[in-house]
Amino acid sequence: MILIAICLSISQLVFCQDYQKTIDSILESGLQKKSYEKQKEAYGVISDLFLKSSNPEATFQYALAKDSSQLAKMMFLRKYGQKLSQQGSPDKALPIYLEGIELAKILNDDRSIMDYHGIIGNAYQYLNKIDSALYHLNKGQAIAETSENRDYLWYFYYQKGMIQGTLGNIEGKTAYYEKLGDLVLEERINTSINRFILYVLIQYFSEIDAPVELALYTETLASYYEEANANLPQGHMPIQDIFNKMNSAENIPKLLNTIRVSDSTGSINSLVYSTIALANVYNNNNQPNKAVPYLNNALKKLNALNKPQVRMDILMVLSSTLKKAGRYQEAYAYKVEETSIRDSLNTQRMQRNIAELEVKFDTEKKERKILEQNLTIERETRQKHQILIGLVALGILLLLSFLFFRKRLKDQKTIASQKEAIQHQEIRELQQENKLLALNSMIEGQEAERLRIAKDLHDSLGGLLSTVKAHFGTIQKEIEQLEKLNITEKTNELIDEACIEVRRISHNMMPHALSISGLEGALEDMTESLNEEGYQTTLEISGLSEKIKPTKEVMIYRLLQEVISNIRKHAEAKSILIQVLGHQKELNIIIEDDGKGFNYEKALEKGGLGLKSINSRVQFLDGTIHWDSQIGQGTTITINIAEI
Repeated sequence: MILIAICLSISQLVFCQDYQKTIDSILESGLQKKSYEKQKEAYGVISDLFLKSSNPEATFQYALAKDSSQLAKMMFLRKYGQKLSQQGSPDKALPIYLEGIELAKILNDDRSIMDYHGIIGNAYQYLNKIDSALYHLNKGQAIAETSENRDYLWYFYYQKGMIQGTLGNIEGKTAYYEKLGDLVLEERINTSINRFILYVLIQYFSEIDAPVELALYTETLASYYEEANANLPQGHMPIQDIFNKMNSAENIPKLLNTIRVSDSTGSINSLVYSTIALANVYNNNNQPNKAVPYLNNALKKLNALNKPQVRMDILMVLSSTLKKAGRYQEAYAYKVEETSIRDSLNTQRMQRNIAELEVKFDTEKKERKILEQNLTIERETRQKHQILIGLVALGILLLLSFLFFRKRLKDQKTIASQKEAIQHQEIRELQQENKLLALNSMIEGQEAERLRIAKDLHDSLGGLLSTVKAHFGTIQKEIEQLEKLNITEKTNELIDEACIEVRRISHNMMPHALSISGLEGALEDMTESLNEEGYQTTLEISGLSEKIKPTKEVMIYRLLQEVISNIRKHAEAKSILIQVLGHQKELNIIIEDDGKGFNYEKALEKGGLGLKSINSRVQFLDGTIHWDSQIGQGTTITINIAEI
């Protein structure tokens, strides 16, 4: 573990040094002589390193130490805060963003001010501070509405729409999403951002049953996909996934309405996807004949259009629907047509690939001719040195032969040593298995001996003490003089304490609840005992399997018992949390305390029997254990047992 930690530290140091070299190189390239926008671009490159670095704080501090100008700091804070947000710490990122926006205001950089307002609003939204989020989003939107920053306006509409949805204001969310749609349709530019916006709009309007908007945005996004992915027949899969989510009986009216609107507006993609979704609903409910007319209508609409991929999708669903309806001859005919289109599409793709290869081949052919001309020019020179080169080549060949045979001999020795090492490893593994078997036998013997002692204590000594107490009770009634001396009362108290101690020892050695109620009941008893002792103990059990073998239940209980014993002896804790979480065949155990904590490595070096015993029990259960403890901050123990 120490070696691994050292290796990780070295690798992180190497990466940090690489980033530092990049930062130095950029800052030393005459950055201050460049324009404001060029400086921002250079600082942006440096800021991107914070997102890539395994130690972003160190990289950020190094860059800031090298250049702490207002512009540099403004750019650095932006990406460093983003890294903290990505790590799940928006509360830590927020003050960094607020510092950055103040610098942007000092520099009078409207673009950066707008950007900071957006990310600050998003941070407040994540922290559920809606009023603050809306304040900053409104400020940023006002800047984005100017002509030079209009390309960023969609972000504020999108974020404010999300907030309205969180507040349950569907009308407000719809209004902002309609503004998003107007932006995309106004620009009519096929960019990745516009495709993302259209995808969000299709998903939203499919949920609120708005067929007109759904058809419009579906058709627009489909055309963008066809343009961006001309060689990909599956370019519409993201849209089709949205319609597939409507594949349930309660969505039939919504789908019928979408089909009607799509048909009337000529939105063929929306018509096809909603028809396929409706057909799947009818097929899932054993009503395939109801789907056939809608599929035929969509197929008819496609006859006048050159959309072979979409036509193939309809034919595939129509064929399977007719087959489900028992109309096999019709299903076969459509299947044949589908196969024909599929083969044609595959052929077209192959032809496109061949054409691309031919272009590459022609290019390589021209380059080869140029190379041949150069070779012809060089041939005369090479002929003069041909004999010399031959001799050198022969010498190199002899040297290579010598090195080859030498390496071969070395490899044979290496293989032999590796085989020997493998044999030693196998021997060590067998020895380890034998040790585990011996440990298993020892632990089972200990448990059997504990059970025998517990029974003897309970049946023999416990009964004997009860009998002695009864006899003393009889003596007490008959001998009043002894009562005056207070001997019988003290004797009774001692006998009661002895009985309680016998029951406690017996219970600890083989808890009654473990045999009656299983592991869960035994842990509840343990929790109750801890609460009686003054500890604030919380027990959480979830998904615990009822099929755990009794021997493993005992081992898990003993393991927890030993951990709790260590907490009692050393932690000086006031509260204890025990979580036992089962999932399939895996068992996860977490024990936390608010005690004084300790240094695990030092405690292990001192040879503490408690830690070794706990680790040995976990190893016996084929599990893993992780100790997380800091001085003054308590201890967390995480145990994972794979097979229960």
